Amino acid sequence: MKKILIGTLVCVNVALLVTLILGYGAGPAKAQVVGGGADYLMVTGHIMGDADGVYIIDLAKRRLAAWKFDKTNKRLVAFRGHELKRDFGREEK
Repeated sequence: MKKILIGTLVCVNVALLVTLILGYGAGPAKAQVVGGGADYLMVTGHIMGDADGVYIIDLAKRRLAAWKFDKTNKRLVAFRGHELKRDFGREEK
């Protein structure tokens, strides 16, 4: 009985390992839409210590906006905006 149980567990583990290696399951994650919707980039992170936030870059206007999550009201509030042209020190020709 013990040998059958160990054999079954080994077979299950081999099957799980093969599934993991072959990448069976979820498809690839797609962060940007192909052919449109590429004017913005977004990333989450921490703002001012323990506050969670979202950084949004507008590629057309070359601006960065930061939004933080207000835990008491449970909503995003504008935190800060920034001109990226000034930071990188050059204008497009």
